[in-house]
Amino acid sequence: MNRSRLMKSAQEPLRAILGDRLALVGLAVLLSIIAMALFAPVLSTHAPLAVNEREEGSLFTRSVADGQVRWQASPPLGEATLNAADYRDGLGMAVGRDGVVWRYAGGDWSRLDTPLTATLNAVNIREDGATLVAGVQGTVALWTPDDSWQTFAMPEPLDVNDIAWRDADTALLVGGGETIWRLDLASGEVESLQSPVGRGFDLNGVALDVDGSAWLVGDRGLALRLAPGEDTPSLERLPGNRELNHIHIADSGAGLIVGERGTLLVRDDIEASWQSQDAPDSRAMRAGWITDEGHAFAVGRSGIVFEREPGADWQLMPSDEERHLRTLMVTESNYFALGSDRFVNRLAPPSGEHWFGTDHLGRDLFSQNVHGSQIALLVGFLGAALVVLIGANVGLVAGYFRGRTETVLMRTVDVMYGIPFEPFALILVLLFEPSLFIVILAVSLLTWRTVARLIRSQVLSLRERPFVKAARVAGASDLRIMYLHIFPNVMPLVFLELAIIVGVSIIAEATLSFLGLGPPQSISWGGILHNARLSGAWREAWWWNLPPGLLIMITVLSVFFISRSLELVANPRLRARR
Repeated sequence: MNRSRLMKSAQEPLRAILGDRLALVGLAVLLSIIAMALFAPVLSTHAPLAVNEREEGSLFTRSVADGQVRWQASPPLGEATLNAADYRDGLGMAVGRDGVVWRYAGGDWSRLDTPLTATLNAVNIREDGATLVAGVQGTVALWTPDDSWQTFAMPEPLDVNDIAWRDADTALLVGGGETIWRLDLASGEVESLQSPVGRGFDLNGVALDVDGSAWLVGDRGLALRLAPGEDTPSLERLPGNRELNHIHIADSGAGLIVGERGTLLVRDDIEASWQSQDAPDSRAMRAGWITDEGHAFAVGRSGIVFEREPGADWQLMPSDEERHLRTLMVTESNYFALGSDRFVNRLAPPSGEHWFGTDHLGRDLFSQNVHGSQIALLVGFLGAALVVLIGANVGLVAGYFRGRTETVLMRTVDVMYGIPFEPFALILVLLFEPSLFIVILAVSLLTWRTVARLIRSQVLSLRERPFVKAARVAGASDLRIMYLHIFPNVMPLVFLELAIIVGVSIIAEATLSFLGLGPPQSISWGGILHNARLSGAWREAWWWNLPPGLLIMITVLSVFFISRSLELVANPRLRARR
């Protein structure tokens, strides 16, 4: 009979939930969140703690407002890194990864269809608009204004890093392993020139001087000069021995060489020597440009842009983003900086790739929120189970035995009511290491007090009922009476408190994690909000705060709707009011 009563007591909450529409909605939502927690590895679109990178053809434009110079990010040119650019007489070209070529004409950018698939590192425009491009594995091709392409076979599959026209039919190409090729476009023949060094250094840049000679620069401060009509370049001495990445010489003879660790070598005219100048930053510079008047620019890693007025010191210019800039293009009316390598996709708004956006470290927030449901539900259900286990037993013992036992237990409950939750949890974290166990312990040790009081008050009434007295007369032990006769009658109240405490535990865990007291290296909704607050971006990055806040609210509301229906089982008098 007691077993059937226990089964009946367990079935009543289920009937109450199925008979309440709001409870059914809450149950459906809660089951969906449980499924999300169980299948989190499958539902996640990215690894939750992985830093996600992005690549794009970054484009920065120089602007001047109220005397303040700023390099502003423009809409990117596709999703491929741009490595080099050139401009001549109204035509601009930018080349990059996977054979990407962009044309600039009439103030607009458009992408060209090319037969090339290899990454392009160099571009140079001839006076008639014909454009020579080159890149990895000896890729060399010529584009003509009639939109046709001609490819050339190189002696070896070596990377080409830069190009310079010697005349209308001849171009110099430099690259890895001190490669120097002279290409005759009319015949397609390629002549390899011998470097005087022969140590296999990479040559990174080449530029034609006003006297017709060519300057070649590369690793470890290597500088070569190829005089007109000569087949063998001569070794030149430049200040320093750091890697030189790019050289540009203006029509006036002014020159600029840039390299690693902020290397800046400047020449005022063809008669002057190259002089090292102090840089405002020590990061690697990838490209430089100097005008006929001596106004110089240099760009490099992390959005670094230097500028120098003639006769003045170099200045670090503000830029919108920390993109890796690799090349410069100067037109009659605009200054462009282009890049970039792969960069951390931080604080990106929601998109098709990242449904909930990314955080300040480029981590996918959708995947974090999906995995965060595991900690929330684990603490919610496990904490609630421990709370009900402790509180129900304390209430049963106190209500049944009365006397000194009840006094000791109820005074303990009163003491527990005087302990605030957050300071108690902080002390536990200070005494022990922060962990999931400490969070569950903090929730369980304080929240059981309410359950104990409610169960005790119910037991005080039940212990005087005739069926309890009959069991006592029949010789039943105290434990049998408490758990087989009294407990089935308080089961509806236990289920009600269990549902309520699940919501309380979820909020408590979120609170502790938001305060930084949650388990380290674990992902929870409160921890996501904690990271957003620490980053300082939570006011602007709404996509960071909104999803975990909504998930906490929806989960707690679903539990509340379920507990609302269980009130009818715990307190039948409410049925008449409804």
